[in-house]
Amino acid sequence: MNLNVTRLAAMREEIDRAELNAADRDVLERAYTAARKEWRVRRKKQYRAEIESRDESHDELVYRARKHGPKELRKIKTDLEEGRITPQEAEGKMRNFVAEHGRLSDLHRSLIEADDRLTDLFAKPLDEIQAEADLTGRFPALAGSPRTLGDYVRHVQEPGN
Repeated sequence: MNLNVTRLAAMREEIDRAELNAADRDVLERAYTAARKEWRVRRKKQYRAEIESRDESHDELVYRARKHGPKELRKIKTDLEEGRITPQEAEGKMRNFVAEHGRLSDLHRSLIEADDRLTDLFAKPLDEIQAEADLTGRFPALAGSPRTLGDYVRHVQEPGN
């Protein structure tokens, strides 16, 4: 039996393929359960971090749109009416305002699309999450070599586990 496998699917295959007594199979099943639990926790942490990031971006977007948008329009109008800027300058400022509004709208649309991506993330099987982590290094806790089935076996055999 190969205890050096790191992928959940490979761990499952090794456990299913091995001819073991009941006690050894129980240890391996507990090790596999511990591995799956670790990856579920990682997925949940990644999901929460992305939700938090999305919420912060959304809050900033709404704040800027509500706080600065009307204020900027009033300032342009007042400056034009009081002769502090020319009509051409006012037109230029309005173009900038419209461009900024368009950028904020694009950002808002991307946040809405992020919701779909987050839904997909949480629905993704753990094997896919693990494969992506292996490919992109998204989980800093995996720095160095990933944990093997043997590592999980040693973990579940420690006193108190």
